[in-house]
Amino acid sequence: MANRERTNLVQFYLNDDEQYILEEKFKLSGMKSKSAFLRKLILYGYVYDVDYSFLRN
Repeated sequence: MANRERTNLVQFYLNDDEQYILEEKFKLSGMKSKSAFLRKLILYGYVYDVDYSFLRN
């Protein structure tokens, strides 16, 4: 383990619904490692911040 390339551990909590969604998307991805799946999403995925406040008016 001393030659590990990635040395920083990241932990986070999910509720049951979020965990289910993560598991399903991971299965559909066909990837063998959930760690690699999450890393790819974080590094190459898209995050959208959409302002829907005009709909409330």
